Amino acid sequence: MSEPKEIAVAEQPQQLITIEPAKYVALVFESFRKKFDTYKAEADKVTYDIATTAGMKTAVEWRAKFRDEIRIATENARKERKAPILEIGRLLDSKAKEIVEEAAPYEARFDRDIKAEEKRKDDEKIAKALAESARISAIRSKIAEMQAIPSMLVGKSSETIAAAMESLEAAEITLETHAEFAGESEMVKAATVLKVSAMLEAQKDHEAEAARIAAERAQLERERAEAAERERIAAAARAEQERKDREAREAEERRLRAEREAHEAELRRQREAEGARLAAERERAEAEMRAQREELARQQAEIDRQRAEAERVERERREAIEAEERRQREEAEAAARAEAERIEAERLAEERAEAERARAEQQRAENERRAAEAEAERRAQAQFEANGPEPDEIIQTIADRYDVSTKVAGHWLGRHVWMEIAA
Repeated sequence: MSEPKEIAVAEQPQQLITIEPAKYVALVFESFRKKFDTYKAEADKVTYDIATTAGMKTAVEWRAKFRDEIRIATENARKERKAPILEIGRLLDSKAKEIVEEAAPYEARFDRDIKAEEKRKDDEKIAKALAESARISAIRSKIAEMQAIPSMLVGKSSETIAAAMESLEAAEITLETHAEFAGESEMVKAATVLKVSAMLEAQKDHEAEAARIAAERAQLERERAEAAERERIAAAARAEQERKDREAREAEERRLRAEREAHEAELRRQREAEGARLAAERERAEAEMRAQREELARQQAEIDRQRAEAERVERERREAIEAEERRQREEAEAAARAEAERIEAERLAEERAEAERARAEQQRAENERRAAEAEAERRAQAQFEANGPEPDEIIQTIADRYDVSTKVAGHWLGRHVWMEIAA
């Protein structure tokens, strides 16, 4: 097979000459098409008798026209024109592969930098979000601690409550310390101050009432001591009086007993009344304390609810951030896998295409070889049919067929005129 001819292509600066495939193919085979149309029109009018020498000659001539000038010439033109095109395709694939492979490390370099910068920006956003969350949580914690002050002061002394009140009032709330929550913090502080102030007044009243009850109890004890002292003196007087006059003593004892019983009855009445009053005061104070505790418990429950809600919001926000991070990682991993699979698929496709091209080229060469062999065999057969075997071959064939010598076979053939003509 001849080497493919080079295609001379005129180049222009910064421009490649392109050829329209259909027009190019039409130009290549235009002369063959015109010749074929001419021969076809003429061949449709040709008549001949193949059994005659002239008819055979006509058929042979027209067959040569369609075979040599049309079919073989067209096939040769196809091979000649296609060989450089196939070479161009192979060179295009090779050069494109070379450029792609050389460009891949540079693409990967910039791709790594781009992805690293995108990751840095994402990390920076996440860090800012976490810092903002921590800042808000710290302020919310301050607000919650302020709201929890009343519940922590339940049962404390007025001095402790007053100190807490003073510390709460001195607490400074500014835009620097509480930022956008400064207004809310001021409202919570004011509400907490009112609650602590009410608790301080209630505790002061409670302590004053307890002091009053303690003073009354001390006065009662003093009266009891004085009564006991008077009783002792009276007993001494009675003993002395008894020594003087039993009757007078007995009369005095009756009088004193009557006075004592009356006094004791009065004391019992006073104690019962005082006990009833103190019990009522104690129940009232306990009811107020219960109400305060219930209110504080309600406030604490509200604080706990707000804290739980804040924790839930924060937890959901963290979970959303984590879910977004997982999604971004999964997308990045999926993109990396897809890119790797795409590159591998392109590599496999290139290998398959290369193998397919090699197989096609091998098959084309094999087809051309077979066609050449078939053409050679056909030419040999045509030559054999046109000229026939040599006389020696005919004599040898007859001798082998009838099992006689070549001399006898030559003698047989010598009797025929056509043999003499051939000789």
